[in-house]
Amino acid sequence: MKKYDVAIIGAGTAGLTARAEVAKKTDNYVVIDGGILGTTCARVGCMPSKALIEVANTFHKQTLFDRYGISRSKMQTPDYKQVMAHVRSLRDRFSGGVIRGMESWKDHFIPKNGRFIDLHTLDLGDEKIQADKIVIATGSKPFIPDAWKKFSNYLLDTDTFFELETLPGKIAVFGLGPIGIELGQALSRLNIDVVAMIRRNAIGGLTDPDLRTYAHQCFSDELNIQIGSFDILEESSNRLKIESNGNSWTVDRILLAMGRRPVLKDLGLEKLGVHLDEKGIPIFNETTLQLGDFPVFIAGDVNGTRPILHEAADEGRIAGYNATASDVECFEKRTPLNITFSSPNICVAGQSHADLKKNRVEFVTGETDYEHQGRAMIMGQNRGKIHIYGDKKDGRLLGTEMIAPAGEHMAHLLAWAIANKMRAQDTLAMPFYHPVLEEALRTALRSIAKQSQMPKSEFEFSRCGESIVK
Repeated sequence: MKKYDVAIIGAGTAGLTARAEVAKKTDNYVVIDGGILGTTCARVGCMPSKALIEVANTFHKQTLFDRYGISRSKMQTPDYKQVMAHVRSLRDRFSGGVIRGMESWKDHFIPKNGRFIDLHTLDLGDEKIQADKIVIATGSKPFIPDAWKKFSNYLLDTDTFFELETLPGKIAVFGLGPIGIELGQALSRLNIDVVAMIRRNAIGGLTDPDLRTYAHQCFSDELNIQIGSFDILEESSNRLKIESNGNSWTVDRILLAMGRRPVLKDLGLEKLGVHLDEKGIPIFNETTLQLGDFPVFIAGDVNGTRPILHEAADEGRIAGYNATASDVECFEKRTPLNITFSSPNICVAGQSHADLKKNRVEFVTGETDYEHQGRAMIMGQNRGKIHIYGDKKDGRLLGTEMIAPAGEHMAHLLAWAIANKMRAQDTLAMPFYHPVLEEALRTALRSIAKQSQMPKSEFEFSRCGESIVK
């Protein structure tokens, strides 16, 4: 039986990052993965979805031509086969790059599935191996309710959507989290008939009640959004009949975007004697990623904490480091940052509105909108609202939720400010160019500074020889 210093189960983002960290300390390691390679992000997630969104948004710009005075003889029409071929060509390039990056260490890779026999032993089917430390990085997969699996020929998820040769004429989207709203809006902008169904009004991960209402109003201009219970009734003439709130529709396909679940089945976790939470995920230390005192670490989407690429990469590095360290160390995570690439973008950075309420934090809210913001009006993208949350006592920035044009950039700026524990007053001392979308942030930041209990400065900038930043 072969023995290794470290075995990593899974060759996704977390597993690959863990491998790179482990390889700094030892050459006696192995990566095990019997699935499709290329990472979730590059193959079926972040990258192909953004490729489709870019095509859809480019096509959608035609709707502004009359306003801009651009004459045309007729509207252009998309060739769905060419659109999907373009998306797949980019997808293959991105995932292919990941696979090519594995060539330099292919002797450490085993294309099989692993299952625990005990804390140090893995069953690979036709062989067994042992390792001093083991990293679980098996990722996640789309959730499909058992009751709907009989309709599988009509169901799409992110694992199958990008394999379509062409696009259906009418599609239902179940769930409007980040994936659902991104792809649902993109399909609608490509002239696909879309009906979207959600159980509660929480589009793109927003938790702020006011922003939830605004997002629903904003996206309802493009999508037929149904809020409440929904179900698949039956197959009829090679289509599916679906219903929500007493109304019914017939669609060609359904895109299931109801979240992903950690891939833990068949890992043999019961052999380890570890405790599981209510979702069946092993209980682990979020700062070390270690399962109890066991020589096992869990990183990436599989642990269900922050299923986002940069978080998975960070966790892979922490798990890989601790799997080769003499003493396990704890690490602070980065400021939370979530971006949904709808139009407008939906972003949450730092503590969400729900987090602050749950933790009973005394905070004030600074608000701004883009309905009449000059640059946004010029761009034809003047829909959006931003809420920034600040500590009531000193105006220190705590978090933000937004639905805003180019929100991805403003969310980064605010996440950096939150990470550096800046106050609203401190950020107002920074330059704001004109005319840019970022200017709108000042309205919200000034509101926080005004509402906080800190002494108010006469100016937002400093006199010579002094600094506004304390």
